[in-house]
Amino acid sequence: MNKLLATALVWMLIGGAAVAANTAPASDASIREMLELTNAQQMLEGIKGQMATMMNSAMQNATKDQTITPARQEILDRMRAKMSAVVTDTLNWDQLLPMYLRTFRASFTQDEIDGVIKFYKSPAGRAYVKKMPLVMQNVMKEMPEFIKPLQERMAAIQKEAIQELKDLKEKEDAKK
Repeated sequence: MNKLLATALVWMLIGGAAVAANTAPASDASIREMLELTNAQQMLEGIKGQMATMMNSAMQNATKDQTITPARQEILDRMRAKMSAVVTDTLNWDQLLPMYLRTFRASFTQDEIDGVIKFYKSPAGRAYVKKMPLVMQNVMKEMPEFIKPLQERMAAIQKEAIQELKDLKEKEDAKK
C-alpha cells in the first residue's frame, strides 16, 4: 500500500512539474532562437523594400493624370525620401526586438516556443521559412489590384464628404 501511495505521489509531482513547465513563460533565448530560425530580421528588411515599392506605386497612381514639372518632381522626391526614412527608422530591428521579446513571452509558454522551434528546424519548417519571402513577394504583387477598389471607394466617400462640407458652408453663409 505504501508503495502504491509513493508511486501515486511521484506521478502527481511529475504531473505538477509538467504543468508548471507548460505554463512557464518562454525565455528570451528561446524566442531569439525562434526569430533567428524564422529569419525574422531578414523578413523585416524585405517588408521595408516592399513598403517602398508600394509607396512608389501609390505616388505614381496619385499623380498619373497630372503634369509633373521638375519643381513638382523635386517635392515628390523629397517626400518619398522622407517617407522612406520614416519607414527605415520605425522598422528598426534593434527597436523592434524588445517588443517581439515582450509579446512572444506574454503570448507563448516555453513548451509552445520549443514546439515552434522544433517545427522550424524540421524539413517542412525550413521549407516554409525559405519560401515565405516568395509568398510575401507574390502577395505584394497582387496587393495593388486588391487595394484599388478600396482606394476608389475611399476616394468617392472623401469626395462626397467634401461636397457635403461645401454645401453646409454655403447654407451657413446664406443664413448670415
